Amino acid sequence: MMNGKQLLVLSALLGSLVAGCGGGGGASGGTGADTAGNNGGGTGQSASPSIAAVNSTNSSFNAPATARMNQRAYYQVTGSNLPSTLALAVADCASMSTLSISSTEARFQCMPSNTEGTKSITVKNTAGDAALYSSSITVLAATSPLPVPTYGFNLGNSLEAIWGYSYPGPAVYTSAAQAGFNAVRIPCAWDSNADKTTHKINAAYMAKVKEAVDGSIAAGMHVLINVHWDGGWFDSHIGSSVDAAINEKIKSYWTQIATEFAGYDNRLLFAAANEPDIHSLAEMKTLLAYYQTFVNTVRAAGGKNANRWLVLQGGGDTSWFTTLPSDTTPGRLMVEYHNYTPSLFTIIHDDQSWGKAIWFWGAAYHYAGNPSRNATAWEEGAIDSGFQQLKEQYVDKGIPVLVGEFQAAGTPNLTGNDKLWNTASTLYWNKYLVDAAHAHGLSPFYWSTPDAPFKYDTGAITNPEVVAVLTGGVAPPPPNGAPYAVTGLVATAAGAGQVNLTWNAVAGATGYSLYRTTQSGNEPATPSVTGITGTSYNDTGLNDGTTYYYQVIAVNASGPSGFSPEAYAATSGVNPDPTKFSFETDTQHWSASGALISGVATSTAQHYAGKQSLAVSFKGTAAGQSSLDLSDVVVPAGATVTFRVWVPVGHQVTSIEVYLQDYNWAWASNWHGSPTAGTWNTLTVKVPAGATPPLKRLGLKISTGAAWTGTLYVDSIDWPP
Repeated sequence: MMNGKQLLVLSALLGSLVAGCGGGGGASGGTGADTAGNNGGGTGQSASPSIAAVNSTNSSFNAPATARMNQRAYYQVTGSNLPSTLALAVADCASMSTLSISSTEARFQCMPSNTEGTKSITVKNTAGDAALYSSSITVLAATSPLPVPTYGFNLGNSLEAIWGYSYPGPAVYTSAAQAGFNAVRIPCAWDSNADKTTHKINAAYMAKVKEAVDGSIAAGMHVLINVHWDGGWFDSHIGSSVDAAINEKIKSYWTQIATEFAGYDNRLLFAAANEPDIHSLAEMKTLLAYYQTFVNTVRAAGGKNANRWLVLQGGGDTSWFTTLPSDTTPGRLMVEYHNYTPSLFTIIHDDQSWGKAIWFWGAAYHYAGNPSRNATAWEEGAIDSGFQQLKEQYVDKGIPVLVGEFQAAGTPNLTGNDKLWNTASTLYWNKYLVDAAHAHGLSPFYWSTPDAPFKYDTGAITNPEVVAVLTGGVAPPPPNGAPYAVTGLVATAAGAGQVNLTWNAVAGATGYSLYRTTQSGNEPATPSVTGITGTSYNDTGLNDGTTYYYQVIAVNASGPSGFSPEAYAATSGVNPDPTKFSFETDTQHWSASGALISGVATSTAQHYAGKQSLAVSFKGTAAGQSSLDLSDVVVPAGATVTFRVWVPVGHQVTSIEVYLQDYNWAWASNWHGSPTAGTWNTLTVKVPAGATPPLKRLGLKISTGAAWTGTLYVDSIDWPP
């Protein structure tokens, strides 16, 4: 966030006032609203249009908002007798479109170009030539490297296609921009188009890349060029130490690329890699060394490279990539990840030894006629929780994140209802990923190929439904007649223990259901609140000092809709148990295995801190062992994990072993003898200094010496920061 909040607010108000003062106050001077108004009243022609003001607003058109580079701008024209042929022109604001026009108000949107400052505005009636209004508006500097929201696509299987695809024609860029895309990622194969000895990039290939960049920028889009797989010379050869030959190639290629594009402004971004194949922390260290070479090389090339945004791709586990290279220009590095979750639905369409292909994704889009092909895991929550990790690890620290590739392609050769439900599922997945990315502050880029969703030679759209869901449109509802998904969900903190929620009405919905969780993506299987008939809800009785995540679905007699994007808000006050796992609201993904344990649930019966703990119910008919554990939790190497466990008088627990397994399945544990009844026992285990995060398992192995029916409680699981 920028400093100087009061100055920004003042700028927003001034921008609105300047726009609304007509010719007398705008930078263009001359004949603005006053002339138009006098024409309307002085001649007695009451039907003549009159423009009162043009205001820069937010997307809801209910408050002033100063336009910014890289962020979609919204303009409200007010007046009287406004014609349906009214048009607004704002200098350097591309892709102007009309949202609505009434006799007293017209709404427009466009995308400011990559220059800040004062921009002229003109309102015309396209049925005539005379300007009805002229003035000016202020556009402030960008706060992000890409348009917000980003609607991006890949020029895939083209300039990186070493197997021989043809180059795209100029029509694809204008067609994509007109369809609503505002950014393009261009995968490149530099090594396959360079001299193997000198590493000199072929001039004809460089010209083709430049042609693609120029076409994208001319169409009003931002553009990113990268080093793609390209035979794997970089992505597939990252070992535990720096290879001098690879390092030299990085220097050579990026010196040539950065020199060629030194005059291009920040609408052009450079990306160092595609999908680095990283298996260990040692290899991650090597990758960071290569990235340092990339950053240093680009910055040294001069021109506008000194201020250019540079993109660095994550590899291995997300938690490994927590340190960025040093940079002489602060605040100009961003990171990139790809998302094909789950791959058995999105890009793998044949059964594998490790799992069956999935045809139907998203609970509302499961097909009852073929349940064996319904997803059983890795649905909406998996996307949200992954994006939340990126938000917390990068975005919240001022590091932008690019979702450089995503795509759910339909399963080929399906027919009938299988095809109908699969098509609806894939459109819903693509829409959900775009919305979830935006909700978490990320910039998504769809993986498109020469004929999908548009042709690279002519620009013709081959799949308008896909284009619609990728550029802000709606996904089709489930084919059973259930409603469209809810949009516009907003969560607002409303004091102690309370969050207010509002959303847009859905046509055909008879009610709404609300899902609530304190961990992104961990919404319960059944709604937290049902039977809501309006488009708002006041959620009360919540924990103090706690962030809550929400989703809303619409329902009717046919069933539930897909999920809204996740929204969140934090209640005021102090959390009574701020440990990593407090169980104040839900089970927080902890689960049990083994015959002794019949279930786990939150409970107020006992608590070490706060109001609740995790109740672990035993119903063993003989002595034995069962476990309570959690998967994929990031705990630092060397940290000591503490558990609090309470057992009742008369228990048959003989021992509790606290255990963990790291990313490489290395085991560590600490055995504790029979716990003391009627009190909280403190149990610990230390993560080995050489452990690799995240932990694949963290848990308790509980042994009993005889049959036992009863409940023990677990609370306040924590470790130092």
